[in-house]
Amino acid sequence: MSIKGLVVHFRRDLDDHEAERTIDALMMIKEVIKVSPVAAGYEDDLNRQRVKREPLDKIGVLLSDDEASS
Repeated sequence: MSIKGLVVHFRRDLDDHEAERTIDALMMIKEVIKVSPVAAGYEDDLNRQRVKREPLDKIGVLLSDDEASS
């Protein structure tokens, strides 16, 4: 198998200083020719909140179903 590139996701958004240090570190890896940052926007925060909320909503539905059947 041949790999052309990789996509890296971080657990949280990086500030400018952290991003610069991370890009510099990645550029030191042999065969890396380009590292491009992707700016975080409000949609990213909305998606993170949705991902956190959905399991809680499902648990709430399950609990309310159990209470209704009792």
